[in-house]
Amino acid sequence: MIDIVAVSDEERSYLNIKKCDILLGCGDLSPGYLDFLMNKLKPKISLMIYGNHDKKYFQNLFKVELSDYSNTYKGLKIIHQDIINLKEILNIKKSLYISGFSGAYSYGKKPFHFSEKDAKIFKRILGRKKAFKLIKDIDIIITHSPPGLENLFEKNISAFHKGSSIMANIYMKYFPKIWFYGHIHPRYTDQILNFRIHYKNKISYLLNSVPYKYVRYDEEKKEVVEIIGEEKTVKFKDIFL
Repeated sequence: MIDIVAVSDEERSYLNIKKCDILLGCGDLSPGYLDFLMNKLKPKISLMIYGNHDKKYFQNLFKVELSDYSNTYKGLKIIHQDIINLKEILNIKKSLYISGFSGAYSYGKKPFHFSEKDAKIFKRILGRKKAFKLIKDIDIIITHSPPGLENLFEKNISAFHKGSSIMANIYMKYFPKIWFYGHIHPRYTDQILNFRIHYKNKISYLLNSVPYKYVRYDEEKKEVVEIIGEEKTVKFKDIFL
């Protein structure tokens, strides 16, 4: 079993979690807070992408890392438009692939914001890796904005918060076991922000990581075993595609 903690947008001094194998930063969190979580949870690997408010942590935008370990977020590996296999790092029997894409679906500087054109580049990158058999299935994808799947949110969610249609295409093509996103704060809405996506007799979990989600994942059976959030009971909306 693999213990995964995904976080974004809101910082908490207390999490009812003692440890994890993988820490995932889904954007809009300070380097100091992520350092605090790494010291508390002792993950074997910490990965992250950027949110739309992370620009403030960089004085020089030419020094924003898009891959490898960050000089700003010490100890965290950036996986923007990248995909990595954690099999050896976690010392597990089967491959476990994680991919990520930074930014909010809106207007602004990359990689803190992105357009459909930028999302198409990510789609092509994944497509090339699949074509050359560098990947088969993706277990987890992390983004800041949600993918723009139909019927997720009600009408009072803005067009940009509903997400990119290209990212929705990526979701359906690779149908990861888990997709973590941030950007939409649960305390600002009474809508359900966590989803069970049903497609061709398969289930994928689209999970809001604000302020955190804990997932226990059976990496051999490729199944989600447990999901815990700040709320006592995680509520899901079932989406059938």
